Amino acid sequence: MSLYSLHTPPPMEDPVLIFGLSGWGDAASAASDAADWLAEDGQPIVTFDPDAIFDYRSNRPILRFSAGESQSLSWPRMELVHVRPSGRDVLILVGNEPDYAWAGICDALGELAQRFNVAHLITLGSVPTPVKHGTESAVFCIASDPRLLLPGDEMLMDEIVVPASAGTVFRSAVEDAGMEAVGYWAQIPQYVGRPYHPGVIGLLKKVSAQLDVEFDLSTLVEESLLQIERLDEIISQRADASDFIENLEGRVGNTSKIPDDLPTADEIADEVLKFLENPDNG
Repeated sequence: MSLYSLHTPPPMEDPVLIFGLSGWGDAASAASDAADWLAEDGQPIVTFDPDAIFDYRSNRPILRFSAGESQSLSWPRMELVHVRPSGRDVLILVGNEPDYAWAGICDALGELAQRFNVAHLITLGSVPTPVKHGTESAVFCIASDPRLLLPGDEMLMDEIVVPASAGTVFRSAVEDAGMEAVGYWAQIPQYVGRPYHPGVIGLLKKVSAQLDVEFDLSTLVEESLLQIERLDEIISQRADASDFIENLEGRVGNTSKIPDDLPTADEIADEVLKFLENPDNG
């Protein structure tokens, strides 16, 4: 039984494949938000069978209520979406990180990459890092071929051992099918939650450069500036948090200096919500 359904794909010429799944390796959902932004209004051409790849206890369907009545039920999904920004064919793997059938999905993605004659792969990720918030996140990269690196790309040179995300596992399958790959990882302040627009912007600018296509990020930039202003307002009310954040870059790799009572991402997110609900804050 096939893990996916193939819809009628449009004619494509050397499409670039992009992975951006939610789940592990998606701090503040910056990577999946970037992928969803790219895939907006796109045409799904491959839909993976949710019953075959998801445990609904860990990826639960979302039920929406209004006026006491259920309005909609959204199931977790993973699909390949086609978009054509400025005439460039792009395929984007979006949705939830699957629970099951990773090996089978690897085979399917390798076959699909060959079927669609994929030019190369771009993977998107985001990691919590001891850095200060700003209007655009720093991004580091990994690449199977140095020729995919662009001016300004900062390679991750350190040797690290981490649990693999589905995206990084699927990346290996596409590489095994003969496609080169470059991966971009946004550095997300460890104290922020979703959404984090600066991380999305950092990733989208890298994709834009790889595709040689201009994106209109003006709305995201405005939202990013507003979000940073709100974070500054919240953090300024906590002297201990403010002092810690101002000195974060000097504490990289030294977690022993992290105060025990530093607000968590959830606590700061709650403060953001309270801040927005207060009409005196504009």
